[in-house]
Amino acid sequence: VVYCWQYIHCLKLWTAVLAASCAKSGDGDDETALMKSLIYPLVEIIFGVAKLIPTARHLPLRLHCVRFLQQLASSSETFIPTTSILLEVFDLKEITMTPKRIQKRNSDVKGVRLPVILKLPKEDTLRTAEQLDACLGEAFLLLNREVDLYKFAAGFPEFSVRICQRLRKFAKETKNGKFRAYARGNIELCEKNAKSITLERSKLEAAPKDIKRLEVLKPNNAPSMGERYDMAIAKERRLEAASQPALSKAAKEKAKTAKEDAQKKKEKEAAAAAVVTKKSSKKKKKKMELNESDLKNVDALEEEDEIQEGIDWSGSESEGDEEDSNDGMDDS
Repeated sequence: VVYCWQYIHCLKLWTAVLAASCAKSGDGDDETALMKSLIYPLVEIIFGVAKLIPTARHLPLRLHCVRFLQQLASSSETFIPTTSILLEVFDLKEITMTPKRIQKRNSDVKGVRLPVILKLPKEDTLRTAEQLDACLGEAFLLLNREVDLYKFAAGFPEFSVRICQRLRKFAKETKNGKFRAYARGNIELCEKNAKSITLERSKLEAAPKDIKRLEVLKPNNAPSMGERYDMAIAKERRLEAASQPALSKAAKEKAKTAKEDAQKKKEKEAAAAAVVTKKSSKKKKKKMELNESDLKNVDALEEEDEIQEGIDWSGSESEGDEEDSNDGMDDS
């Protein structure tokens, strides 16, 4: 019931509604405050969905949930950490295993599109190079976005410690050069931001417990969390459009043939509908002509009906009575 597109679309809808309400008006609006009060229960529901079945096969669904949580965090400027879900990806045993070389069975699309799937196939789950590239690439992308969202928070240096530790371990274990480069790039980004935030944090007069704002160290000319999130999403969409999974030649020919067949079928249906319409119009016209000819036949309306006069049964009844009386006299 939970792990289906209907439920995920409901979560996506509520996330979009609450994110839009947070960005719409100020703090004094009662309606906005009421909508903001729904963020916490929605976050708890999303976390529950993400951790319901923590298997490798349902990894795409958990990544969908991370996107929802990051959207809520950016719009409401609230600390909603998703690193626990993302770092669990690197604990899967399939990540460090050598990918299998599997013959493609009628595969029309080259690659895996995570936005349109909720779970991986049962056979060889997370064991092909395409699945590993898609899932790990998405995990690193969301980790970078997580770092970008909270890079102006006063507690970012402590927040990034766990990320750096786990990615260093992954960089040593993996044999894939591309994934190792991704991990090192994320580590460098965390260390760079942590160093600058530590320097700026030392200039604060307030104690960490007294700080209420999440982005207390954000420069005046820097974009806010919501603006940074929107820019990241726009950039991702441009890259996604440029790197769509390529269709094979057989798939292109198949799609072309299917399009031609659909066009021919549509033309045949249109022709058949035209013939039926023409026949029905002819029948209707003929019927109307017959009705008009009947109305024009005035002589038929003026003819008198030939009615045969009824039989007079009165004479026969009297004759029957006389016969009955005669019979009675004879008997006597």
